[in-house]
Amino acid sequence: MRKSLGLLACAGASVLALDSLLWWGGVQFLEHRLASASASGGEGVAQSAGCPVVFQHKQRGGWPFRAQVLLEGVQIMCGASAGQGGVSYAVSHAVLDLAPWHPLTVQGTLDGGQALAVQAEKGPAGGQKPGYLLLKTDGAPVRISLPLRAAEADTLLFHTDFLHLVPQRGVAEAHPVTARGVSGKLVWNSHADVQASALALSFAAQRAVVAPWADSVDDVQGAVSLPGPMGRLVALWSLDEAASNGPPASDAGNLGGGESADGAMGSASKDQSASSDHGATDAGSPAVLPSSPSGASPGYAEILVQHVSGRWRGLGISWSGRLVIAPGGMPLGETWLTLSNWRPFLARLQQDKTLSPAQTVLLSKLTDQLEQRTGGTEGPLSVPLQVRDGAVQLGGVPLLSVLATLHSVSLSGASAP
Repeated sequence: MRKSLGLLACAGASVLALDSLLWWGGVQFLEHRLASASASGGEGVAQSAGCPVVFQHKQRGGWPFRAQVLLEGVQIMCGASAGQGGVSYAVSHAVLDLAPWHPLTVQGTLDGGQALAVQAEKGPAGGQKPGYLLLKTDGAPVRISLPLRAAEADTLLFHTDFLHLVPQRGVAEAHPVTARGVSGKLVWNSHADVQASALALSFAAQRAVVAPWADSVDDVQGAVSLPGPMGRLVALWSLDEAASNGPPASDAGNLGGGESADGAMGSASKDQSASSDHGATDAGSPAVLPSSPSGASPGYAEILVQHVSGRWRGLGISWSGRLVIAPGGMPLGETWLTLSNWRPFLARLQQDKTLSPAQTVLLSKLTDQLEQRTGGTEGPLSVPLQVRDGAVQLGGVPLLSVLATLHSVSLSGASAP
């Protein structure tokens, strides 16, 4: 009996030792992924795919069945070059997880507030232009998945039950978005040429609401890509003089409730030439639409909107097009709005008295004119939309103004006796 108990104890100790060894190996692998390609940076700083990762606190966990690295006050900064700012992403809490039941992927969780900001940029006279916030988000934890092996084109899958997007600049600032059942994929390729995408994002949401409208849009889907090479994307985060009017980018570094390993986000970006991604730019700067992607100047960033679609009250809505952005300029380009089931949609609005007879006649005449200009009455209705000075326009009128007018008409029609 004693011999059997001794053997069991030895077997148990061996299993625990092996499990601890596997756990330690998993933790080391995760930390190596964080610190891959790191040349310098000091304590609390790693480098991944050219993007410094700054965190305030790191903890190992998950023993005995999984390997975990828990990070607090995380900031990822990309796109910086000598004297120029870039984009930074900040999140309060992040967990990376490696376990036997998902052996081919590194999974993780992003929890707490998140922010996207443009970092400070050195001015021509040796001064420094301040950075500014672009976007803040909150909501349910975001679950992410990365391939176990790093590749030339890296992929990140994400999913969350609830997401609240709050833009911090421009016209979008008045239109925060609340979405449920959000999922998608982000792909980035630092070696992309003009024939490949440097960045690509696809996403879907079961339902979304855009303030100030209370109606929800169902079955939201989208796919957007930015052709390479990666150096062309600098036009997205070129700072302008108006940037100083927005909230400082250092606000994004306060999500974790304290300072990072190198101090606040602003000081970390000074020491490491931190970087940024998207940026608002000066509407007054001249911009020219290149004739083709291959003929575009290297100073231009190009955005291909394959589709952003949804369904509202039975009406199918899809937006697609091509935009370009020059350094210091605003997006401009040609896009199309495609409406499915438009005629039945108008008939339903008239039947439930949302539209008066006069309003129905007006919209029917407008529909006839659009169908004549765009090629007939068969199939969905396509409406050309121009993007000028960063705003989508319909016949020279900002689309948001048109939607606000239609929304007020809808409310007045619904409240009429």
